[in-house]
Amino acid sequence: MGLSRRDLFKLGGGAAAVVGLSHFPIFSARASRGLEVEVYAFHCGILKTQTQYILKDTRVGVPFDIPVPFYLIRRGGDWVAYDMGNNAQVAVDPIGYWSQSVCEAYMPVMKPYEAFRIQIKKLGLKPEDLHAVIVSHGHLDHCGALEDFVGTQVPIYIQKKELEWVKAQVESGKRTAYIPDDFKQLGEVNIQQVDGVLDLFGDQSVMAIPTVGHTPGHQSLLVRASSGKNYILAQDACYTLENMFACIPPGLAHDIPDSMTNIYHFKAMSVIGAELVPPHDPDWWAGKPLAPQKLIV
Repeated sequence: MGLSRRDLFKLGGGAAAVVGLSHFPIFSARASRGLEVEVYAFHCGILKTQTQYILKDTRVGVPFDIPVPFYLIRRGGDWVAYDMGNNAQVAVDPIGYWSQSVCEAYMPVMKPYEAFRIQIKKLGLKPEDLHAVIVSHGHLDHCGALEDFVGTQVPIYIQKKELEWVKAQVESGKRTAYIPDDFKQLGEVNIQQVDGVLDLFGDQSVMAIPTVGHTPGHQSLLVRASSGKNYILAQDACYTLENMFACIPPGLAHDIPDSMTNIYHFKAMSVIGAELVPPHDPDWWAGKPLAPQKLIV
């Protein structure tokens, strides 16, 4: 009897999780003491899509409305953004900004007040007040507000491989999951290339970890909150809990085997107490507090 691709992923998952877990630093007890570390979540509207674009080859054609999250992390008096959501123009003219073909697959439903610059005012912040921005990857629903940082010195951290891929996609002039206009002022912001793990404060409280697969340079964020929770802000390295528990590849991936390795890592980390935050899982987000309340899981 033959094995399906999904069965092979499941059989290999345990070994991959154990053997490959060293790819992820384990949180140690040396995280900064005496400083509060909190996570705040925001939703930049939703995308109206279909299930197979999130869960590969699953419930094809079934509508699926997914949230578009970004985050602010407070460590003492410092604020860090993780992603920025959609460009503000998406709330005004989504087809004009993203294109008809993109919107046929992922139709954004966004209000002007859900733009990054406006939403962070809930916490009394402006873009120039941030200590840093960490970009998971360059896709349209994660990196849309780069223009908000023009004229500031806020460092924007992106993996070197992702930046190279972004530039190649922009040079093509095509509007795909990468929107050229999102990067038209790339040279006017303080881009900082990362090649590997980024321990932002040097105390393992906020760490960006390469999770390539969805894109060539995707990175997820590990946050050690002062509440004692260890959060995995996966972004598109793991769309939903169903992707993780059922070992279903993402519907959109540059490299599916690498994507599945991330999912096995996350599954192993969740077993030892880390809390996975799946970005595009509407069931997971139901009832969860959004900013100005802190995220409590």
